Amino acid sequence: MKSFNIKWKILLFGLCAALIPIALITTMYYLYLRTEIRDREINRFTALAKAKKNYLLLCIASKENRVIDFCSDGYIRESLEKITHGEYRSTIIQSLTKYLKTAKLPIDTHMLGIHIVDTEYNVIVSTDEKMAGKNIYTEEKLLTNMDFTQKKVYLYPLHFCSLCGMKGFHIISPIHHLGISRKEPLGYLIACFDVSAINEIFTDYRNIGDTGEVYLVNRDKIMITESRFVKDAPLQQKVDTEPVRKILESSQEMVGIYTDYRERQVVGVSIDIPDCQWILLAETDKAELFASLKTLGIISLVLGVSVCLLVSCTGTLFAASISRPIQKLKAATKSFSAGNFKGRVSLRRNDELGELANSFNSMADTIEREIQYSSHTMSELVKSELKYRSIINNTTALISIIDMNGRYLLINKEYENFIHKKTEEVAGKTVHDILPRKAADEIVIHDKKVFETKQPVQYKIQVDSDTGQHTFISVKFPIFKADGIMYAIGSISTDITDLKKMETELLHAQKLQGLGVMASGIAHELNNILAVIDANIQLLIKESKGRIKLLQALSIIREQCIDGAEVVRRMKEFTSTSVDPRKMIQVNMNSLVNNIIVFTKPLWKNIAEGKGLKYQLNTDCLKNVPNIKGNSPELREVVLNIFLNALDAMPEGGTISLSTWEKEGYVFLSIADTGTGMTDEVKAKIFDPFFTTKKKGMGLGMSVVYGIVKRHGGTIEVQSQPGKGSTFTLKFPATAEELPPQPSSKDDAGKKRKSKYRILLVEDELAIGKILENLLSDNGYIVQYVNEGRKAIDLLSKECFDLMLYDIGLPDVSVWDIIKFIETVEKKPKIGILAGIPDIKEKYKNGQLLAFDFIITSPYELEEVLSSVRRVFDNTV
Repeated sequence: MKSFNIKWKILLFGLCAALIPIALITTMYYLYLRTEIRDREINRFTALAKAKKNYLLLCIASKENRVIDFCSDGYIRESLEKITHGEYRSTIIQSLTKYLKTAKLPIDTHMLGIHIVDTEYNVIVSTDEKMAGKNIYTEEKLLTNMDFTQKKVYLYPLHFCSLCGMKGFHIISPIHHLGISRKEPLGYLIACFDVSAINEIFTDYRNIGDTGEVYLVNRDKIMITESRFVKDAPLQQKVDTEPVRKILESSQEMVGIYTDYRERQVVGVSIDIPDCQWILLAETDKAELFASLKTLGIISLVLGVSVCLLVSCTGTLFAASISRPIQKLKAATKSFSAGNFKGRVSLRRNDELGELANSFNSMADTIEREIQYSSHTMSELVKSELKYRSIINNTTALISIIDMNGRYLLINKEYENFIHKKTEEVAGKTVHDILPRKAADEIVIHDKKVFETKQPVQYKIQVDSDTGQHTFISVKFPIFKADGIMYAIGSISTDITDLKKMETELLHAQKLQGLGVMASGIAHELNNILAVIDANIQLLIKESKGRIKLLQALSIIREQCIDGAEVVRRMKEFTSTSVDPRKMIQVNMNSLVNNIIVFTKPLWKNIAEGKGLKYQLNTDCLKNVPNIKGNSPELREVVLNIFLNALDAMPEGGTISLSTWEKEGYVFLSIADTGTGMTDEVKAKIFDPFFTTKKKGMGLGMSVVYGIVKRHGGTIEVQSQPGKGSTFTLKFPATAEELPPQPSSKDDAGKKRKSKYRILLVEDELAIGKILENLLSDNGYIVQYVNEGRKAIDLLSKECFDLMLYDIGLPDVSVWDIIKFIETVEKKPKIGILAGIPDIKEKYKNGQLLAFDFIITSPYELEEVLSSVRRVFDNTV
């Protein structure tokens, strides 16, 4: 029987749990009866309330009809007419009063009094002699807001009547003339009724229990009938309950359970009586209504609690008998999983749990022996794994393993750094999910070769990344299981990008070295030859005056001599490895680029548009960058050469994008075009001396560019594809070193001229303005540059200037406005005009030009600008 112990416990617990439905059914039956009784009583009280309402309205209607009948009494109408006309007034009043007391008042036992008033609301006749002569308007405010053209009779709500001195209500009806139809009545008959007329309807408590009651509430929330529980309730007891508020706020009647005026829970019904301005409520206490269910409720409660306790106790005992051994088993397994293989379960039971504990102990003994046997092997495997991980994660090569479906199983740290992803992110993905499509397609081809041949494969591949294009030597090899079945492919890729760059640099250096040796020898001999030829030609030119054809031929020969000397100079310049430190100044790449754009504008805009070509320049990416240390003319030649090559590469027009940025202490300049692009073969030779793809030219332009960049400690890279344009990227070290400005060669003494003169330069074209500012500053003048007329006015109002150079085409302030303002300042500067209009002298006549000291028209000759400025100041002295 020992194997059935737990089953018997489960069976006992199930029997106890079976009592729960019985308790639930009892509770549900109790709730059902409660609902039935509530609905039945609500329906009964609704019927009672409606019956009381109908009885009330019938009672009120009978009394209204009686009042109407009194008003149609011939004797009363005749007597009132006579009184109105003043005939025997006193006698008729006494006779009519007696008639009302003896013939009318006794008809209704609830009638307290009858009063007849005239149209001025004065009491003419009354069953109460004290009321005679009083004005009821001032006493009771009766007969106000009553329109008897709509109704024959009005019911005045229940209140304490000062006319009768009792609680009651009034019924009022007009008394009309005899035989004559007049709109204005003779007077009004007011009948006062005791509240008992209504109380008799609502104080009948038969068939509504010990706590049931029906009562009326007026629109002021005041009870107007007797209360079964509160003494003197009429016109005193406040009834501010939910059903009353609902009728007053939204005319919504209510049926249900709520709190009454005694703060007790009741089941009730509310009915609105709008004609009388009353609310009828029929209620009975909730406790009395559900008293019959009290015993059943107690039985349900006791049964439910008893069943819950029985089930809880049985379940607790059963759980305790099961959970303790299970907790011991759990603790043993947890300890075992934590590495404590000595732990065992101690249970002295003859049931299933005891058998389970014995089985666990037997299993633990077997596992402990196996673990002891394999611990040495595991230790060796861990050492091997650590060595393997250390090797692959510390190599500079990219190592990966993929399965037979081409999905990654593992990558090393160097591979993670290259693709900026962790092994966990890459696992399960293919090479197409990680690398660019072109490289991925090539890798897949070599993977297939390894799959098919099961032999290693070596190849070279180029992969684009966020750091540029990298070249790798890759080895693919199969990986086999112990049984000889191939299950994966390993890959080791060595980055040889830097080696390729070094190889290219070495090749260029060798070419430069050879060219330098050749150029040195050639330069010496050629310069001597060219010097002799040039000197003799100059002598021949002097001695051949008048011989036009000969002079033309000699001029051509001399020009060729000069060109030859220039070729030699450029060859020597290209092979030079350093820059004269005396010519090193601070150069701003943005200013240099803007100068190139301005000076080449006739080429890429005016001449091009004349040929029907359209070039667009994009300078949005010119960022603020630090200066670099260099020779300004040489750097200008670099940018100009690349810029002109970009124009040549776009014979049908296109876009040139110029960008500058700073990164890690270097200044970068990128010049990109949308031209024809270059093949890989052309890119490999682009910087070689005498290599050119153009029909004209010697092929030294890009060689010179390369030499200048290298002399400045920079690098130049080119990216290009046929049909997709080319991008040249220049990289120079940034400098914060203060360098002397480059001396001017225009000065007679070879030094910058110093001057005390202050010049205000106003030019809206930023590139032109900066060129003129640098030109004048380099020649010793103190220059203040602005690009708007309003800024010029602001400076003129604060500072003194000797000369103002003003662009006549400024959009915001005209030149005449600026001249008018100059007339108001204390020290008036000289005025020079920069005019972009060739025919300015024809446009401005009648002496207008006399306001200017000089005019320079576009395109500006820099020497003309300097000579004009000097001439103005020389005349001043």
